[in-house]
Amino acid sequence: MEYAKANTSVLDSFVSVVVPVRNSPVRIARCIEAILDQTYPKDRFEILVVDNGSTDETPDVIRKYPVRYLAENSVQSPYAARNKAIIVAKGEIIAMIDANCFASPLWLERGVKKIIEEKADLLGGKVTFIFLGGKKTTAEMFDSISNVKMKESVENRGVAKGGNLFVRKKVFDSIGLFPGNVRSGMDVMWTGKATRAGFKIVYSEEAEVSYPARCFWPLLKKCHRVGRGQANIWQDNKVTFINKIKRILTGFRPVPSSFIRGNIQKRGSKDMNQKFWRMWFVAWMCSIATNFGRIDFLCTANSGLTKKPPVDFINS
Repeated sequence: MEYAKANTSVLDSFVSVVVPVRNSPVRIARCIEAILDQTYPKDRFEILVVDNGSTDETPDVIRKYPVRYLAENSVQSPYAARNKAIIVAKGEIIAMIDANCFASPLWLERGVKKIIEEKADLLGGKVTFIFLGGKKTTAEMFDSISNVKMKESVENRGVAKGGNLFVRKKVFDSIGLFPGNVRSGMDVMWTGKATRAGFKIVYSEEAEVSYPARCFWPLLKKCHRVGRGQANIWQDNKVTFINKIKRILTGFRPVPSSFIRGNIQKRGSKDMNQKFWRMWFVAWMCSIATNFGRIDFLCTANSGLTKKPPVDFINS
C-alpha cells in the first residue's frame, strides 16, 4: 500500500477508542477509567462506548463518564457494536479494546507511535492475562497460556484479535466493516482479509492491555462461541462437507500433552506443572465445547434458521 509521509507529530493523530459492552458495569467502569488515564494528549482522542443491549445498570455507569454513549440493541454481537461506533468515529485511527480489558497508561501512545513509525495500517497489541480471584484456578491457568497469542497471530498469520487492535479508518473505508451477525472469530477473519488486500499489520509489545483469565464455565462458553465463529468462516471459505466432518471428528480427540507442555514453557510458570493433568482435562473439555459450537452453527445454517445469540453475552 502506498503511504503519504507523515507531516505531523505522532501524538497529533486523532484517535477514536471503541469499547463494546453488555452487562458488565464494574469492568466497564474500570476499563473507561484506565483509558481516561492515558499519557496520550487528552484533546487528541475520543472514547466511544457502545452498549449492546444491557439489562442491568451498565448504561447508567457509562453515562457517568466523559465518553460518547452509543447503543446497538438490534444485534447482540461485539462486531455489530464496534461497527456502530466506527461509522461515526472522528479519528483517523480506531483503537479497539474489550470492556474486560484494562489498558496500561502508555497503551494509546505506544500503539499510535508504532503504527505511524512503521507506516502500518493495523496493529495488534500485547494482551497479558491477570488473575483477579487471588488463587489461580486450573481453568484460568489454561486460559492464560492458550488464548490470545497476539504476537504469533500477527507475525505468523497476519491476523489479530479485536480486544487490542489499532486500525487506520481508511482500512474500513476500503474493505468494509466487521461482519456483524456473528459473536466470535470475525476479528481474525476481517484482519486476515485486510492483510490479504495488501494492508500492513504489525505487533507492539508496549501497547499493552491486561485481561482477566476465565474460570471453567465462562471458558467453555467462550470456546462454544469460538466454535460457532469457526464454522461460519468454514461456510464463507466453501470448506467441503467431508473436510468439515474430518475437522469435527479431530476436535473430539484428547488434546496432545505436548500442547500443554509447550504452552506452559512459552507462556506459563513453573507452578502450572503441578496441575498439568488437570490442565490437560480442561483443554480437552474446551476442545469438545468448541466442537459443539461448530456443530451448533452448521446444524442451524443447514436448517435455514437464523439463531439468535444467547442472552448471556459478555464481551470477550
